[in-house]
Amino acid sequence: MHQGVLFEMPLPPESKFAESLINQFVEARKLKGFTQSQIDQKIGVADGLVAKWEAGIRRPTLFNAFCWAESLGVKLNLLGDNEDGS
Repeated sequence: MHQGVLFEMPLPPESKFAESLINQFVEARKLKGFTQSQIDQKIGVADGLVAKWEAGIRRPTLFNAFCWAESLGVKLNLLGDNEDGS
């Protein structure tokens, strides 16, 4: 057994997507001047949950991601930039 050796596995596509989405939320939160605790309260989740999402310890559900976006005044666009949905 190799002790102290960290083997990094490539992230699956959904992990990269989640990481990118969370990074955008963090940037928006900071630009708007909100604390993590304020977002917890705005979306009605347990104290410290937004901090865990931002640190990558936990992942928000799709519903929580929608609420997070709404609390920041941004739209959660999962289908891209096409207006017609194509």
